[in-house]
Amino acid sequence: MVSVDMADADRLMAELRQTAGELQRELRALASASEQLTAITVEDAKGAVALTLAANGSVESLTLDEDWRDTIGEESLGLAVSSCYQDAIGQRSGQWMKAYSESGDQAGDATPIPAPEPVQLGDPSSSWGIEGRAMLREMYAAADAEQQDFLAHRAQRARQARDGVNAAKTITVTREGDTITAVKLDDRWVRNTNDEVIEKEIVRAMNNVMAMSARERENKYAGFPAIEQLAKIGHNPHELMRRMGAIR
Repeated sequence: MVSVDMADADRLMAELRQTAGELQRELRALASASEQLTAITVEDAKGAVALTLAANGSVESLTLDEDWRDTIGEESLGLAVSSCYQDAIGQRSGQWMKAYSESGDQAGDATPIPAPEPVQLGDPSSSWGIEGRAMLREMYAAADAEQQDFLAHRAQRARQARDGVNAAKTITVTREGDTITAVKLDDRWVRNTNDEVIEKEIVRAMNNVMAMSARERENKYAGFPAIEQLAKIGHNPHELMRRMGAIR
């Protein structure tokens, strides 16, 4: 017969509290690094285009020099914008890594984790405990069967170039994974549109594409229900122990 006594439960809870404390320190360092991020402005080599990334990573503004058409030519605007964006993303990554490193050094001790609420010990040898573990094994097997397809799907998504087109079909923004790799503009539209409208429409198009990327991250388990279910349980130690029969 398998049994769980109070000493076992206390030891397990102590280990969970220690892990939670370490996780809390890590999360605090991540949050602190994110709070230290500032807006980044990048110009192209000829000073024709200036792009600003907000602290949250969205495109805050795009500014075209009054002589940009003569400086780089209308046909080069999309390339200049995408190059500025990629440069800004690189600088933002460096800024974040520096802030994270400094935050980790200064994190100190985590705020003490309060003791968990008392739980009622279970009986892993009971029929409901045995049934619960059997369901977990089935869930794991189903998730394992989905794993290869899930990993291939994620890798394919990360490599796949996908286009986002604005309503007027004058701006095409290409992204691979979470990164914008190209901006293409309709030549006639650029030629016949004033700079202020061009600036606003490009910013809107780029942010719309990145919003699509964010939605995909939120729904990353779509089509893989077993992995999604297992991930939810894995983030809830209390529920995991209950299903194993360790607690009620």
